Amino acid sequence: MGEDKAFIRLIEKLMIRWGYSHVEGRLYAILLLSERPLTISELVQKTGFSRSAVSTALSRLSRDYLVEVRKERRTKYFMAIPMLFDKFLEQPKNLLEREVLPLEEIVRKMLSKNVSEEKKKRLKELLAELRILEYALLRLIEIEAEELKRTYLTDEKIFK
Repeated sequence: MGEDKAFIRLIEKLMIRWGYSHVEGRLYAILLLSERPLTISELVQKTGFSRSAVSTALSRLSRDYLVEVRKERRTKYFMAIPMLFDKFLEQPKNLLEREVLPLEEIVRKMLSKNVSEEKKKRLKELLAELRILEYALLRLIEIEAEELKRTYLTDEKIFK
């Protein structure tokens, strides 16, 4: 049972790092470990979270294609879709678009203002670091695209 708890804790931390809440992370981990689809009531019982919190978290996870929902009569069943690699691949693009490029723009604006030589030196160093980071992220995105293309072509040959 110790391994299950460690697994849940690590998946939760990973999901938080990727912008999900601890509720979403814990639910996703529990569903990944589950041998069968679970209901909201079962997830509430396993986690101690409120029904509302579980429902809200499951809505986001299903919207992000991490959880599949199946309805039987009036009951919904939830099952995790193992998509950690796909979520990991989204991270370089998100980091580049949401943080690195906007930060580069701000640093450039700061450099264009009348600032001390010492501050200008620090901003130039920071800008150089941001450019290296930008290049690395662009390269990761490029590698991802190549890998997806290769996988697609391989799958296409397999299914012919």
